[in-house]
Amino acid sequence: MFLNVLLERNPGFIRAVLKLHDEGRLEANTYVLDMDALRQNLRVMTDAARKHNLRLFPMTKQVGYNPAVHRAVAEAGIGSFVAVDWMGARSLHQQGFAPGHIGHLVQPPDGVVQRMVNMAPEIMTVFSLHKARVLDAAARRAGRRQDVLLRVYGKQPIFYPGHEGGFPASGVADAAREIGKLSSLRIVGVTSFPCFLFNDEANKVLPTANFETLLKTARLLQSELGITSHYINAPGTNSSDLFETMAQLGATDAEPGHALTGTTPLATVQTVVEKPAVLYLSEISHMYNGRGHVFGGGLYVDPVRGAYPLHALVGQKMEKRSAELIPAGGIDYYGYIQGDVREGDPVIFGFRPQVFFTRGQVAPVEGVASGHPHVTGYFDAQGHVIARD
Repeated sequence: MFLNVLLERNPGFIRAVLKLHDEGRLEANTYVLDMDALRQNLRVMTDAARKHNLRLFPMTKQVGYNPAVHRAVAEAGIGSFVAVDWMGARSLHQQGFAPGHIGHLVQPPDGVVQRMVNMAPEIMTVFSLHKARVLDAAARRAGRRQDVLLRVYGKQPIFYPGHEGGFPASGVADAAREIGKLSSLRIVGVTSFPCFLFNDEANKVLPTANFETLLKTARLLQSELGITSHYINAPGTNSSDLFETMAQLGATDAEPGHALTGTTPLATVQTVVEKPAVLYLSEISHMYNGRGHVFGGGLYVDPVRGAYPLHALVGQKMEKRSAELIPAGGIDYYGYIQGDVREGDPVIFGFRPQVFFTRGQVAPVEGVASGHPHVTGYFDAQGHVIARD
């Protein structure tokens, strides 16, 4: 779905990757990042956020918590990140970057809450009174007060499977009163997920019922308890094209993820301000029954727009071929490429990635814009350095 966008808006990136693969500098099962395009996206993003007075907490799980991306974000003037889980927070912290928001998608287990608090995150999200009490004890031991957000949901919430949880809006005032009794926590706002989603019928990104609940809950906490929501944290399909709308509707925070690489759903139906900055590189391993087997390891396609036919570019001539993934439940040692292909042919995919979920490798490339591309490092799916030589 993103392959056509990549071809139309960043063909030089594809040519650079093919050249580097031919030279042996890039190998199969590698997510390649165009750092020139990514920095351009960051400039657009920070300008838009500044204009509309939004805080940014970038999400980098989808690019494998890559340190080159983290450096680029920091150089763009963005001070901290959101971590999808405690392992992501640990990766950020070990690389020397600030995990500014922890807990809004995955709560830290009780046994690691102290480690998270010791990282001094700007905010942490809690789903329950139990977690609030565990967090309070950890903050007290650390000798600091931890600012927290309450994750809330309404009568008809929208959740991805496995993302359920939080405080029901009908009981959030009682929960806030109990948390208010804890000496080392301070409620500073509310969050939910997803707050915005791409709507196929409207062909644009719209606020969800979760976002309406977020605003109502913030007003309720203010009117009943005098708690000001300094953070109305509204993650979900956040990108520069949406920032003005988010701010006008009342959000204070955006958590852009795929906006960094131009792979938001909106990019499939219109020319968004962010430029495509990521692709997946593989290679034909061998043939069987007239079908090419392509090396896998990172063949997880984020189904953000539902199921769709998968295609790839094969060989130096970039010929488009149909591709097929293994059935659900199998290990992606290989995928399949249809048509006339040869062993050793490079294969370029343009799907939307979730690198942290895979065995994929990540290679940042500099110099695409200047015509002198070079690989600046190789990393695994958690941001650790791979020594190739």
